[in-house]
Amino acid sequence: MLAELALGATTLSTTTTGLWAHRLWRRLHTDPLTGLANRARMHRTFHRARRLRRSKAPLGVLLLDVDRFKQVNDTHGHRTGDQVLHRIATELHAATGPGELPVRLHGDELAVLLTRPDAGEIAETRAREIRRTIRGPRAIGGHTIHLSLSVGAATTEDGSLSDLLALADQRMYATKPSRSRRGRSESTDRKAVTS
Repeated sequence: MLAELALGATTLSTTTTGLWAHRLWRRLHTDPLTGLANRARMHRTFHRARRLRRSKAPLGVLLLDVDRFKQVNDTHGHRTGDQVLHRIATELHAATGPGELPVRLHGDELAVLLTRPDAGEIAETRAREIRRTIRGPRAIGGHTIHLSLSVGAATTEDGSLSDLLALADQRMYATKPSRSRRGRSESTDRKAVTS
């Protein structure tokens, strides 16, 4: 009987330790606001995929920035801004599949790491699909928020993740709404954000 109790206690201890380790890993690799992977997990996944690649098949990244996000925060407050990020993260997670890791980098900047075998051929197509999916009016926090994303895609066979992100960033800014719009009145800008 004592042996059974000792075995039960050992099993319970091992299970508890495993659960604790899993929770700690998730906390270290998950963004607390959105539930998406964080930058640390993106780096880890990129380097693991690079090591496991048998060929020089490219890896890719989509860099996403929420258009007019500052105006959402300024107009409706940071709580609504957080709800917008959470909604976008939920939709982004639903829009990604195997070999596509959705990530929150910081602020309103998100990414999708493409480790799928066809990343080199599919990156631009996936950028367009995600941009179309997460677009249009959404009821968030008692407001109608018009969502749109700027998305840049980049792939590399042997470059670093930093280089890949920098290239995707350049391409993302090329898709941003025209900078000449800054001359418009504040009320016109707000109209683009809310209704």
